[in-house]
Order: sequence, then C-alpha cells, then structure tokens
Amino acid sequence: MGEVCGRCGRGQVAVVRRYSGERLCRACFLETFERRVYRTITKYDMLREDDRIAVALSGGKDSLSLLKVLAKIERRFPRAELVAVTVDEGIGGYREEALDYARRACEELGIEQVVVSFDELYGLSMDEVVRDGYLDELGLGPCTVCGVMRRRAIEIGAMKANATVIATAHTLDDIVQTYLMNILRGDLNHHLLGVRREGEGVIPRVSPFRLTPQWEVILYAYYNGIPMQEVECPYGHASQRFLIRSFLTEFEERFPGSLYAALMAIEGRLLSSQAVKEGAAGGGRCRFCGSPTFREVCRSCELIAQISGIRAERVRRALGGIEGLLAKARSA
Repeated sequence: MGEVCGRCGRGQVAVVRRYSGERLCRACFLETFERRVYRTITKYDMLREDDRIAVALSGGKDSLSLLKVLAKIERRFPRAELVAVTVDEGIGGYREEALDYARRACEELGIEQVVVSFDELYGLSMDEVVRDGYLDELGLGPCTVCGVMRRRAIEIGAMKANATVIATAHTLDDIVQTYLMNILRGDLNHHLLGVRREGEGVIPRVSPFRLTPQWEVILYAYYNGIPMQEVECPYGHASQRFLIRSFLTEFEERFPGSLYAALMAIEGRLLSSQAVKEGAAGGGRCRFCGSPTFREVCRSCELIAQISGIRAERVRRALGGIEGLLAKARSA
C-alpha cells in the first residue's frame, strides 16, 4: 500500500508540494486548490457579493480552470453573476480549437459568453499584423502587439457585458514573470498586479490565481477533465516572456518556493514605497480612452494609433502610385 495523504490520512498521496512539504491525495489537492483561490480573493478583497464578473476566457486550460472554480464559488453568492469574455485574435490553426473549448464550457456551465474579435475591433487579425509587415514597422514582437490589443479587447467585451470587474487567469508564475520583465526593462509597475484597483469609468482587473503556481493549475485541469490545447501559438516562442518563463520554471524546479519568495520581496518593496501610495490614488488618465496610466496616452491607444498611421501611409502611397500611372497615361 502506498503512502497516505498527510491531510486526510486516508487517500494515497498523488501530489507533493515541494515548496511546502505537503503530501496530498487527489481529493485533498482539489479541495485545497479551490480553498486557496477563495482565500486569495478574500485576502485581496478582489470580488464583491454583487459583482458581475467578466472572466477572460481564452479557452486555454488556465482560463477554463478559473471559470470552473469561480462558478463553484459564485454559487455561495446569489447576487453575484458570471459572464465569459472571449477574444478571437485571428490566429489561424491555433485559435479555433480554444474558441470551441470556451464555447462548450459556457454551455455546460450555463454561463453567458461575449465574443469579440480583432477583426471586428481593429479591422485586421493578428495573422495579418504578422503577415503584412506591421511588426517590422512598429519594431515590436508579435506577443507585445497581441497582448496590448487583447487587453483592450477584453475591456471592450467586459463593457458590452456590463461587468463590474474582470477576472483573468494569471498565475503566480505569470505575475512574477511580469514583474521581472518590467525590472529588466527598467520600468517596475507602481502597483500590485492582479489586485483590484477602483477607478471612475474603468473596470478593475483581478487575478484569483495570483498565489497559485502554474503546475497546480495544469494538474487541477487534468483532474477535472478540462481539455488542453494540443497546438501552441505559432508566435509564442518569439516573445520575451518565453525566455523569462523558461528561466523561472527551471529555477523554481531547482529551488522550490522561489516564486513565492520573489513575489513577497517585490511586492513588499512596492507596498513600502511612496510610488505605491501615489499609484493607489489612480495616477493619470489616458487622454483618449480614460484608462489609468502614468503616461499621457496609454499603451493601447498609442499602439492602435501607430497601426492606423501605418495603414493610412500605405493607402497614401498606393493612391500616389495610381495617380502617377494615370498621369503617365494622360501624357502618352
């Protein structure tokens, strides 16, 4: 007979949390996983009892797991509502599978779904952004552009759904990766990531998985029969995050608990800094969309304006070429 669970003393050990030393059976793992998410929500005061929660549902294992957990929690709060917001970035051969998973999950759970697309909002898909040379002219990678446009798309979808808060499936790994990326860029955020910040005319964002390691989300999805995409995003390996993710994953494997230690150290510094106190007041506002930003124009509006400018310049050149051909024809 195998080793028994250190929590219930009955089931056989199926999961070992090396960072804490816990040895759990499958049932206890699932229970403690969901309890941690609930405690994270409570600790950071992420959700209200009467919120209309827009879950950013990509159709990947992380967001599907978040939808399942929040659906369970939401049953305790009858005045709260869940709605899923799904973004179709227009990545052929990759996005279709996830969109189908997202649709089926909403149907099974009886949750309303709002779908928005890059093509609908911006007039071009992510495939077109890559194929038509926009990245070269912008001097940016595909994940940077997609991330900014996707964030705005989620906000628009949440507004369509009349949501009061947006819940994303960013895990502990994602949060630490973002902090480290910002540090390497010399631009550490002035506020905690994934924690509710209210602002007039702005839908706050929260990350209920911010204290949950990525591998536990994967295991939770596996134990619950949540489908996992077989095809990876064709543009993902070109991102800065891919390099940071690879490093942190290996470091955590060698030194369990490093991600938690990094999160506590970084956020401890942020909380003790004057920048956070100032940032908590809301900072500035984008002069175009009104979103919170420490710049005059937020990154989303800036990028969209740049893409629009490139498209307008291409049209101008094309028209100039046509006029030149007509002039030659008239003089012939």
